[in-house]
Amino acid sequence: MPRYDIPKAAPEPLRRVQLFVNSVDLSHGREWIADWLEREGIAATGAAVRRAQEVREALRELLYENNRQPGTADPYPVLEAAAEAARLSVDFRSGELVARASGVDGVLGRVLAVVQAAMRDGTFARLKACRNHDCRWAFYDYSKNRSASWCSMQLCGNRTKTRAYRRRHASRS
Repeated sequence: MPRYDIPKAAPEPLRRVQLFVNSVDLSHGREWIADWLEREGIAATGAAVRRAQEVREALRELLYENNRQPGTADPYPVLEAAAEAARLSVDFRSGELVARASGVDGVLGRVLAVVQAAMRDGTFARLKACRNHDCRWAFYDYSKNRSASWCSMQLCGNRTKTRAYRRRHASRS
């Protein structure tokens, strides 16, 4: 998987969610979810890949909403079903949410536990999906006022602004 997110890598443990969401390159049609599953110790069967993709895209919808953009689908039913399949429960010794399931459900549950903890502590709102709809790469917003919109100002930000400039000037002609 590429390391496009280095300048805007999320702090741990939210980095785990970022790497999961960035297991596909939407701009170039490259899919790395099988590699991600293998690194997590899960055999990348067709069913495991489909399940992980479904949860990944539901999380991407939340990240797109974090960037003040309207989502295209309701992510909550998918995420709630994944949490149920992961058998998420509270570990009262650590005070953390833990996945009791094994296999792909357990791995996805561990990702969801990080999401829930980040929502609780307020850091999840800084993990966003790029506003460039063709990209939608997950990045962490380190700006003081939490206003970052693109994964990279040099790439997506520049392309978006250039397109808008050309549209404005084409309409004047």
